Amino acid sequence: MERQELIDRIVEEKGEEAVPLLLDLMVSEDDETAQICFEALLQLGGRTSPELLKRLREGGEDISILYLADLAGELGDKKAVPYLYDLLRRFDDERSQAVIYEALARLGEGSKVAGILSLLLQESDDESSRDQLIMAISLTASPEGVKTLARMYYDTKFDKSTRAFVLEGLHMLLSSNAKLKDVLLELDNGREIMERLYIWQKEI
Repeated sequence: MERQELIDRIVEEKGEEAVPLLLDLMVSEDDETAQICFEALLQLGGRTSPELLKRLREGGEDISILYLADLAGELGDKKAVPYLYDLLRRFDDERSQAVIYEALARLGEGSKVAGILSLLLQESDDESSRDQLIMAISLTASPEGVKTLARMYYDTKFDKSTRAFVLEGLHMLLSSNAKLKDVLLELDNGREIMERLYIWQKEI
C-alpha cells in the first residue's frame, strides 16, 4: 500500500479515534512510521489538537516531546504557545531549542523569538542545528531575521550550501512580509542580495 493511501485510510476509517495511538507511535517507532503518523495527524487537523495539547501540558523531559512541539507548530494551534515556552525551560541544548523556536515562529511568535534566534545563530557551530535555526528565523517575518541572514550570507566561514539555504530563508522572509524588502535594501549588501534572490528564483 502506498504511503498516502495508508494515511488516507487511517484518517477515513479511524478519524479522531486514532489520534492517541498515532501520537504514541509517532514518538516511539522508526522514522518512516513516525513520518506516516505525523502526516496522518496533520491531515486530521483540528481533531488532533485536544489530545496534543493535553500531552504538551503534561510535558516531560523525554526528547520525544519535541515531535509534539513540531506537530503543534505545523498544525498552527496557538493554544500550544504557553506549553512551548515551558518546554524551552526544560531543554537547554541547541538542537532541542531550535525545534521549539521553529514551532513558536510558526505560531506567530516570530517577533518575540527573532532576537534569541539571531544570537543562537551567531554562536552555533553545529551544522544540523544551524540549519534548523535558519529555518526558524526564516519564519519570524521580522526585520531582525532579515538582518541576521543578510550578515550570514556574506560570512566567509559558511560554505556554498549553507549560503544557498540562507538565501532561501531570505526569500521566505520577504514573501511573508513585503515591507521587509525595504529593510533589506537599507543594508550595505541589500541590493546585491536582492539581485542574487532574483537570479535564484529564475533558476528554481
